[in-house]
Amino acid sequence: MATAGIVERRFRRTTDLAPAWRSLWRRLLELDDATLSTSLGRFVHFLSQQEVIPDEVNERHAGAFLEAVTLNEISKEPETSYRAAVNGWNLAVARVPGWPQTPIALPSRQKIFRLPDQSFPATFLTDLDSLIAALGANDPLSETGRYRALRPATLKQYRRMLLRFASELVHAGIDASSITSVSSLLEPTAAERGLRQMLSRNGNTSSRGIAEVARLLPNIATTLHRPSEEVARLRQLSGKLAVDPQKGLTAKNRERLRVLQQPRNRMELLTLPEQVFRRGTGNKKPYYAALDRETALAIAILLVCPIRVKNLAELELGRHLQRPGDGRVYLVLEEEDTKTSRPIEFELPEDVVRLIDAHLASRVPWMCPAGTPYLFPKRSGEAPVNSADLATRISKLVRGELGLEINAHLFRHFAVMNWLDANPGGYEVARRLLGHADVSHTINMYSGMEVKSATRAFSDLIGALREGQA
Repeated sequence: MATAGIVERRFRRTTDLAPAWRSLWRRLLELDDATLSTSLGRFVHFLSQQEVIPDEVNERHAGAFLEAVTLNEISKEPETSYRAAVNGWNLAVARVPGWPQTPIALPSRQKIFRLPDQSFPATFLTDLDSLIAALGANDPLSETGRYRALRPATLKQYRRMLLRFASELVHAGIDASSITSVSSLLEPTAAERGLRQMLSRNGNTSSRGIAEVARLLPNIATTLHRPSEEVARLRQLSGKLAVDPQKGLTAKNRERLRVLQQPRNRMELLTLPEQVFRRGTGNKKPYYAALDRETALAIAILLVCPIRVKNLAELELGRHLQRPGDGRVYLVLEEEDTKTSRPIEFELPEDVVRLIDAHLASRVPWMCPAGTPYLFPKRSGEAPVNSADLATRISKLVRGELGLEINAHLFRHFAVMNWLDANPGGYEVARRLLGHADVSHTINMYSGMEVKSATRAFSDLIGALREGQA
């Protein structure tokens, strides 16, 4: 199009920038940080062309950049370019010497319906916290059938769900000041009003999230010894909003696994950690090379130990990685570590142990201080890395190295796929591998995944029978 004169050819030379921007851009380039130069290139040239002074850049200029990209450029996702530019600007504020110290606020894409806690009466919050504390304590004499303490993650989720439901009542027109206790949420008329409000956001169709809230309400009513007729009405509402349990993997996960069934893609993924470690630092700065090795190590562990990414991120040396002294290394998760309260233990292969030792020997001081007890620590070494951050890094490394879309949880599906492909019907081993409580859940999730190997085995059987008849 530029050759035909339809659009003007862009060069984006440093010399095209205004003097103030040219000086800042050269400082940025001296850092040799591809993240900054890639995300900020168009934005900086746009600001320079608009004669914006660096110290005066704000959200209004970022909005103008989004409008320009949307209207004047052939861009599949203008919003992506805009968000990358704003994120790059904020990184430059922290990393580039002399860069304007004014960050740009990035609008959240998350739709938040939950109101702040302080929107509700103190009595409601106190009652809610008392309920959560009670659910977090063992009660062997419970009359409701619940005697085991709920896990901290479950308690956190329940508190969030009840606050979200209280917020839905407010959005439905109920005065927040009238919600004085948890029981205020359980009155059948109010509960139905809140559930209808949630349905209105989803085209009057139930969803997994709505069904979970509806199911929680009668359970809480039972715990609080609410009248039986109230509990019965809440269960009736819950039954109407129930959704069928998920059967098998989602279409997206099946599509991604189908790509990994190709021998070349599977082998590239299996050997990726070794490839990253073998190439050393290359042209990268020590920190970024160490970051790649740490992420590759996470992938190496997931390939042989398909644990949840939260467990992976929180691995502690000595506690979860145990060395009995005979050269072997075990990854051990105790009951309190797992979602199903079932211990899991893996013996790590020698090649993975070698990667662990190589990374531990080279990560200081680039990744953390000496003596850090976590395998995947925050840079301060005082806590493990956030599991969402580690998951993002895993996906990004696989995408950058292999061009494949793989999230951290997909490694669990990948493990079962490989096992069932070699052992059709081997669900009990798959259950133990994943730490599921019941084999029925494993069968429900992965039934049909071994069809290819099962049909191949059947075909081989028929062929052998024919040969025998001949």
